[in-house]
Amino acid sequence: LKRWLALLLATACTNPELKPVMFASVRRGILMEELVRSSGDDEMASEMFICGVFSQLDLLFGQPFSELLKTLPVPERVSQALAENTGPFAPYFRLVKALENEDPSGVRSVADDLLASMGEVNRAVIKALGVAATLDAGE
Repeated sequence: LKRWLALLLATACTNPELKPVMFASVRRGILMEELVRSSGDDEMASEMFICGVFSQLDLLFGQPFSELLKTLPVPERVSQALAENTGPFAPYFRLVKALENEDPSGVRSVADDLLASMGEVNRAVIKALGVAATLDAGE
């Protein structure tokens, strides 16, 4: 239910110019979920998905996270990462941003901090891109 609601909210914007932002948010959610899937912690994976999907709500709704998160009941770890860039999810969020910015040294640095191999990061990226491609194709 949380996953469905997160997707619904992230894709609620009707402005066609923001459609790429909506799809990028979904890709982020899938990627963040994949980065922790091997941990076996389903709750963490679910929250990471929500964190990624919600990560661009500030752009979609034109409000800062500090305001948006007052009206959205999100897990504390998600709120910390999005509004304060702190907490246990913040490094994963930094990794996603480094990947998007094509910053190899930043990717390696954050991956090292997370004790994740580049192979694990690459597998997560490939999985996220594959799932996201099926969503993009289904428009």
